[in-house]
Amino acid sequence: MKNKVAERAKKKRRALKEAERRKEQENLLKKFNEIAKKHGVNNVKYNKQTLWQTFMKVDKEMVKLSIVYSVMAVAYCLRKTFGWGKIKIYRYAVDMNRYITSVGKQDRDIPALNDELRTEAGIDCTKIFEGYKPYMLKKVSLQKSSEAEAMFEKIKYILPMVIYPLYSREGWKQKRMNRLGQALKETLIDILESDEIDNIKRTMYEECGLKFYDDGTVDPN
Repeated sequence: MKNKVAERAKKKRRALKEAERRKEQENLLKKFNEIAKKHGVNNVKYNKQTLWQTFMKVDKEMVKLSIVYSVMAVAYCLRKTFGWGKIKIYRYAVDMNRYITSVGKQDRDIPALNDELRTEAGIDCTKIFEGYKPYMLKKVSLQKSSEAEAMFEKIKYILPMVIYPLYSREGWKQKRMNRLGQALKETLIDILESDEIDNIKRTMYEECGLKFYDDGTVDPN
């Protein structure tokens, strides 16, 4: 009986995922046509499957990069806001790298992680950036703002994953989580809008001797 229930639930999840994929594909193709028309290109011909595959490849790389940025931001906050040293930050970064290298396998569990963080640790990751939109107070090109918004959406989604170890391993609760949330918001906005990632890498190297690479790996020297 349990096997049948599990199988039905699995089929339902697959059906929902496929419906979401089709809807996302339709929206992508619609946007593609709209952009083409804005540039005076009508009746554009393209291979829909190739376009979708390209989008999925870029999307997956963006997810990986959003995790890398978020891990670096958390590490920076642990150093600047909480005074963590090299060993503890390195241990956190190594733990998180497991998720970076296997992105796409754990991401479906992220909403469950946020639910647990909200009920057990007193932090709702969906509210950290409430009311914020990239470049809402600055004038930038449409391309730049679109790229920042796309990255921002990925970062918001994966935040529970990069924060969760501080609850599960360190036992953090509401007070420290709220401090982290505020510091993390400011740091990630600086990364998105001011390209502060290189300065963060430099700070972590100079103060902790940790060298962060673009693929998410960390060298403790």
